Amino acid sequence: MSKQYEVSPEANMVKESQESPFDLIELWLVLWRRKWVVIGVSLLLTVSIVLYSLTLPNIYKSSALLSPQKSQESGSLASLAGQFGGLASMAGINLGGASDDTALHIETIKSKDFIYRFIEKYNVKVPLMAAKSWDKSTGKLIIDESLYSVSNKEWVKEVKKGESPEPSMFDTYVAFLKNLEVEQNKSTGFVTLAFKHIDPNISKLWVEYLIQDINALMRQQEIAERNRSILFLEKQLKKTNVAEMKNVFYSLIEEQTKMMLLAEVQADYVFKMIESPIIEERKVSPNRAVIAIVSAVFSGLFMCLITLFVHFVVSYKRKYS
Repeated sequence: MSKQYEVSPEANMVKESQESPFDLIELWLVLWRRKWVVIGVSLLLTVSIVLYSLTLPNIYKSSALLSPQKSQESGSLASLAGQFGGLASMAGINLGGASDDTALHIETIKSKDFIYRFIEKYNVKVPLMAAKSWDKSTGKLIIDESLYSVSNKEWVKEVKKGESPEPSMFDTYVAFLKNLEVEQNKSTGFVTLAFKHIDPNISKLWVEYLIQDINALMRQQEIAERNRSILFLEKQLKKTNVAEMKNVFYSLIEEQTKMMLLAEVQADYVFKMIESPIIEERKVSPNRAVIAIVSAVFSGLFMCLITLFVHFVVSYKRKYS
């Protein structure tokens, strides 16, 4: 009498896996049979991406190399710091030696307060937010008339009811900051300030304005601080009748006046230009050659994965239907 043996589900799974192993040759044959579909669709995707990249405007970057100017106090002021540092601190007067506030100045350039003033002062909104392209032959910036009407000098962008067609100050700030680069080389201490725009003339001009404005702002703040210190010292001078204290106040007022005068005559107060910005002739983006290569590789991989996925889905349905 013959015996009957029951086959466990695990054994069936092992048997099935042995009958249909994951074979690289099979995968290759699947791709080879559909090679013209893979190649054709990949080529179509690559050409579409390259054609789209041709519609993107060229971006130009102008940059300047800057040397941070350390605030060098005079020798006499430094000597007074040791003797009257406590009194000066009460007055809010800085009697320290050389100081390096480069990080503070860089963050000031990136701050909303500074960039908001810059946007309003130089009418940045239109050339930044409504620029369409740059005509190299004429050197003129072409404005997108669907966003801003040049003839009527008004924003005409279609927006939802209740919204303003004009970009907000914050949106302009975000767009401006996206194209602004301010970095310090930790080894040399030099600062690179750069700006990217489709118009190389604007890139150069705005870099110059940024350097000019940060120097002017920091110089004005320094002069205002020295003025406040001098006013405070003069008030204290009037209150005292002690001859020695009067001499101290006279010395402090003299040094504060010297530092204020130095700030007034120093144009490059926080940043001295080592290398001036120029009108760049070479674009920094888009790199259409790289776009073409990358799109071709990824389109090919994408189509291979899609082909294999479809093959396994169809095979699975045939097997278990």
